[in-house]
Amino acid sequence: MAQIIRSLTFALVLAVASVALHAQSVAGNWVLTINSPQGSMDTDVTFTQEGTAVTGSMSSPMGETEFKGEVNGSTVKVTFGMVTPGGPVDIVMTGEVTGDEMKGTMDVAGFGAIDFTGKRK
Repeated sequence: MAQIIRSLTFALVLAVASVALHAQSVAGNWVLTINSPQGSMDTDVTFTQEGTAVTGSMSSPMGETEFKGEVNGSTVKVTFGMVTPGGPVDIVMTGEVTGDEMKGTMDVAGFGAIDFTGKRK
């Protein structure tokens, strides 16, 4: 029984390490072009990544905000809030990263999804 538990633990450690090693790097400075109903808007984004954990900040004409999330393979998913004239809004941003490019959606609570593209600076 102890041998089975050690084997399962070892397999789990290898699986977690494999996911961390294969996570796409998003670290660095990016420009995201958000295609909102009011037109497109460029947003400067800085990602900091440690393993699969991601933190960072966004700066746009609407203000600056911090976010946190994770990278799973080539998918990055972060959450943050913005204060709008209508009140606070929660946003979930999900993007697919290919090298120095990113494409995805921002799910804006109560308003739906907004497409974006991004390029690493």
